Amino acid sequence: MRNLHFEISRLSKFFGSLNLTTMVLQLLFLYFFALVGRFDRSDDSNILTHSNVILALATTGTMCALAIYGTVVACQILVGNYVGTNKSQTYLLPVGRKSLFYTKLAAFSLVVASAMIVGLFIADLVFNILEFLFQLMTEQPTGILDLLTSVFAGTFLTIAIILLSSFIGIKLNGKVKSMIASIVLVILFSNLAAITMMASKFITLIVAVVSMVIVILVGLTMGNGIENDEVL
Repeated sequence: MRNLHFEISRLSKFFGSLNLTTMVLQLLFLYFFALVGRFDRSDDSNILTHSNVILALATTGTMCALAIYGTVVACQILVGNYVGTNKSQTYLLPVGRKSLFYTKLAAFSLVVASAMIVGLFIADLVFNILEFLFQLMTEQPTGILDLLTSVFAGTFLTIAIILLSSFIGIKLNGKVKSMIASIVLVILFSNLAAITMMASKFITLIVAVVSMVIVILVGLTMGNGIENDEVL
């Protein structure tokens, strides 16, 4: 537990920057899609007049940007410890290899999750409040249940992309490979997230939870591999 607190404290600056970035990006995407829907009169059935569509697209856009940003940070504070010459130094630390790896994963995931959940919720709440005062959409703002579902789904999918990209980088022994994997996963997950969020946010949440279960299983396998890894 002490090691977990230490790892979390190392990420305190990252929490602040990620939290602020999340709020700014989400608000920008929300107002971008809301304004496009407001002034686009080319189609009477414009989907950007629907609050659930705007929230889905905004959350997906924020998820994509934060997944790339999060992977860049993960390459520095996570992947970098397990590739190249740094791997030998990490293995020499007076802590079990597997337990240290799991601690780093848990600390990183908790920081990303808390920063994103708070950031997304505040941004969505501010948008809804301002929408009541200065209406842009033809529909009422998204309800609190759908809003929370969107927040948690977007957060879980973002963490899944970041960690899967990190695992690939560690396995293939390269930070660049993590970034390439992140871009590919963002393309795949963004299409899935946008489609399911517009159809049903609960389906998206289920997909996100399943993705996290897969990430946990892969992470456990990675930990066992690191525990038995032989460094020449």
